[in-house]
Amino acid sequence: MDRKLFEAATSGDVRFVQEASEALHREVTADGNSVLHIAAKLGHMELAEALCLKQPSLMKSSNSKGDTPLHCAAAAGHVAIVDLFVVHRAFLFDDPVFSEVYGVPWMTNNAGNTALHEATWNGHRAVVELLMSAAPDLADVENATGVSALYMAAERGSVEIAKELLKSPTASDEGPRGQTALHAAVLRSYDITEMILDKKPNSVRPQDATKSTPLHFAAANGDITMVQLLLQSDSKAAYIRDEDGYSTIHVAANAGHLKIIEQVLEYCPDSMGLTNNTGRNFFHVAVEKKNLEVVKYVLRSPWLTELVNAQDDEGNTPLHLAVISRNEKMVQVLLSCASVNASVMNNSGRTPVDLASSKVRIEIGLRMYNIMMDLMSHGSRFSPQRIDHIRSNLERKQDEEINRYRALANNLAIIAVLIATVTFAAAFTLPGGYKNNPGPDAGTAILSGTAAFKAFLISDTLAMASSISVAIILIHSGSLDHDVRLRSLMTAMKLLWVAAGGMSVAFATGLYVAVAPACEWLAVLVSAVACSLPFVAFAVTYWPSADYLSRVKVGMIPLLDQMGDSRTRSKILGQLGRRQMSSGKRCNDSFVRLQIYHMKAARDRRPDNMSFVTPASSKESLCC
Repeated sequence: MDRKLFEAATSGDVRFVQEASEALHREVTADGNSVLHIAAKLGHMELAEALCLKQPSLMKSSNSKGDTPLHCAAAAGHVAIVDLFVVHRAFLFDDPVFSEVYGVPWMTNNAGNTALHEATWNGHRAVVELLMSAAPDLADVENATGVSALYMAAERGSVEIAKELLKSPTASDEGPRGQTALHAAVLRSYDITEMILDKKPNSVRPQDATKSTPLHFAAANGDITMVQLLLQSDSKAAYIRDEDGYSTIHVAANAGHLKIIEQVLEYCPDSMGLTNNTGRNFFHVAVEKKNLEVVKYVLRSPWLTELVNAQDDEGNTPLHLAVISRNEKMVQVLLSCASVNASVMNNSGRTPVDLASSKVRIEIGLRMYNIMMDLMSHGSRFSPQRIDHIRSNLERKQDEEINRYRALANNLAIIAVLIATVTFAAAFTLPGGYKNNPGPDAGTAILSGTAAFKAFLISDTLAMASSISVAIILIHSGSLDHDVRLRSLMTAMKLLWVAAGGMSVAFATGLYVAVAPACEWLAVLVSAVACSLPFVAFAVTYWPSADYLSRVKVGMIPLLDQMGDSRTRSKILGQLGRRQMSSGKRCNDSFVRLQIYHMKAARDRRPDNMSFVTPASSKESLCC
């Protein structure tokens, strides 16, 4: 486009444009905008009117995006220019060109948008009102991605625009991916949702590409007022399932929205039994997603009792799922309910305690073991199987854990050697350098008298000594004695923390010595960061308790005692007397037997109204 013409168009210079030739009027910018496009974008009414008089065909010209001047005016919200293009010019002149131009409102750009789409998306209510009065059927048009103007209004939360569009009884409500305007409205505006339901009462049930209804959307969003509005309009929509088989109550349980669940059950009480594609009801989902509030609600509701032992397609009850997810708190909550049957077998013939025992590891952290013991203390039994197979399985798990310990020992050794190398090198490259003056102190450290330097030497020495100790101790991690392996690993891990902390302090003090003379605040800041990080890491890392091995072995004795294997039990009792932890505490036979006595006594004192079975004998409880 000619530079002077462009400047005249952007400034709204009507006189220059009128005097320009028709050929000049047809020139366009690099992105295909004509003079009329520019006038429409910038709101130059007089210039636009003059161009329409002189070159009416410009009204149908398109730029590189397919936008007509009307698209530009509608997107910018210039009502007067839209009025000029759509209404007045078409009737003021009896000209064949203008009768052709009257089709301009229906023209679409490359995205398939009409001027109504552009005005709606940009929130220009007055322009929408004008376009709807001139061509009400524009609301029926969907763009290239299947999006209607009403969907755009709902997505934007534009209440007044949605109200204007809904005046057309045939207005399309289609959106992308099979959605409708109501899908968007339930996430954006209560008022728009209310208006759509009033005009289109059957719009609650349509499903999108994932087979989700607007009610699914509202439930996932946790909007109780929106869910109530939709249920009042069409409560049967609560039974519709998405592609995963999730009904509204499943979605609410998945997200932990208890109030939504209560609302759905109020309108559709029988929806509690709906199952998804894997045969799970909403209680299964709540347990699997660890939503304790929902779980407790079900457990305290007598009319929902049938859900607590319901089995999915694999035969798993909610208790099975809690064990599989290693959620000890959830297991305890479920076992607190008298209605929970802790010995139900799934399709694989496994009870919850079977699943727990298969996942037990002799490791730092006793989550799965605690779960198993909780289950057994509440009457959960192993499925019928040979005792030697149970013991063999536990031994196999122990062997697997030993292999993991060996891999851990290798990693610890590598880290220890790296720390030893770094700290050894740091000891001979002291910060500040050495004195080279002739005399008795030649070759000594220049900064040896400063406190920071002394801290550097101490921490560096501590780190090097600790890391070398780790490397030496880990030699015993290959011992055939399980106790020696375990003790060496625990000691090595603790010393490695000391080495890492010492190395960090050495790094911090070394930097402080070098930087403090020039910028003390920077030296303090860097030192603080360097010193704190290892200790922060240690604080958030689980430090193994001093008697965790004792707790593991003490816990295993009741299990073995129930198995009736006296030889294995005696062997473990003998070993416990020889095993000591870093605290120096000793677990002798009398202590172990005392723990067994207390556990049995607690089991015998359980009230009769509890759901689990009080075994006649330990062996029968385990195997029958």
